[in-house]
Amino acid sequence: MRSKVAWLAPYPILSLDPEIYIRRKPSSEHPCSWIVNLSNALARRSDVELHLITNSSRIASTQHVRKGGITFHVVKTGLPLFRRNFPPWLPLDILTGFRADIGRLLREIRQIEPDIVHAHGTESSYALAAVRSGVPCLISMQGVITELFTTNPNFRFRVVRHHEQQAVRSGHFFTCRTDFDSGFVRSQNPQARIFTIHEAMSPAYFENEWQVAPSETIMFVGSFLHHKGLPLLLEALAILKQRRPAIRLHVVGTGAPDNQSEFRQTWERLRLEDNVKFHGAQPADEIARLHLQSQVFVLTSRNENSPNALAEAMVSGMPVIATRVGGIPSLVDDGQTGLLVPWGDPKALAEKIDWLLAHPQERERLGQNARHIARDRHAPEKVAVETVAAYKEILKATERIA
Repeated sequence: MRSKVAWLAPYPILSLDPEIYIRRKPSSEHPCSWIVNLSNALARRSDVELHLITNSSRIASTQHVRKGGITFHVVKTGLPLFRRNFPPWLPLDILTGFRADIGRLLREIRQIEPDIVHAHGTESSYALAAVRSGVPCLISMQGVITELFTTNPNFRFRVVRHHEQQAVRSGHFFTCRTDFDSGFVRSQNPQARIFTIHEAMSPAYFENEWQVAPSETIMFVGSFLHHKGLPLLLEALAILKQRRPAIRLHVVGTGAPDNQSEFRQTWERLRLEDNVKFHGAQPADEIARLHLQSQVFVLTSRNENSPNALAEAMVSGMPVIATRVGGIPSLVDDGQTGLLVPWGDPKALAEKIDWLLAHPQERERLGQNARHIARDRHAPEKVAVETVAAYKEILKATERIA
């Protein structure tokens, strides 16, 4: 039986150009790789008809296009009559509970007439629209805004966390990936049915065969947002430089100009100009290439659920060191598939990196273990099978209720 599925999800609309007319093209955008990888895998299946609905403020009006076996519905959002999002000083979208966006999304859903709606993330209008659609729905947890607010108490998170909690309390079916996000869902909705389904990683990382090398190069992938912890890594690098003057750090990622300036001031203060190379945002192929040039992947976040950058490195077969926060302990078995360190302790982080660089056999063992676990956990075709199985179970459950 072929199921018609409507996704509500972020998507890189530049990949739909020129089929979608974009009046104000961004210089860059988030790749949303977990969405792209899984949607492509589902599009290759004969038992799914996939419609992907995504919001964009960069178009003049809602547009539709079929590409790669997926029907895309790019829905106009943001300021009326303008091709811009609501500014931080006038966040009417969140203050109104995403009312206008939800209305537009519901109109698209009614036109599609899907068997099931699948919303990705609780940080915007998608999950709320799904639970209000009247169609059986599945909500995939991504970052948990309620928990992010505790470490990054900005105004947007302060308001959005209440919308997130409302969506989670109203839903019945969820996909989670760690004890962290499933624990949050249980705290809000004890009767929820939770499917453990991980994110699908890009094929580029599965092509990698990372090898031990006599190198002192480490790698960080993530935005320059404060909760990603790049300053912590720079502090650890300054300690390591005293023992290993030739140590090098590849940094892949971008952020707001103010954050970039702050981090550059930090590495200049610590005299790390010759030890750090900033690569900016990079596609999967380039990140995979940098994996092969590095000997340790380091993730220093203060708050995470299941970071894709960590999963990508593990799929490549890299040894990883990560902070023991959020959902990371569900992904990294300390001492078996990687090493965990407490957040906020640059000395402890420096010691772990130094030890791993000094023990090539341990790098090889941890990398091989990580590759074995992660390639099974994050293979796009397997994730697609698990997702379709969840759809079938939800449809059977809702039929019994009806």
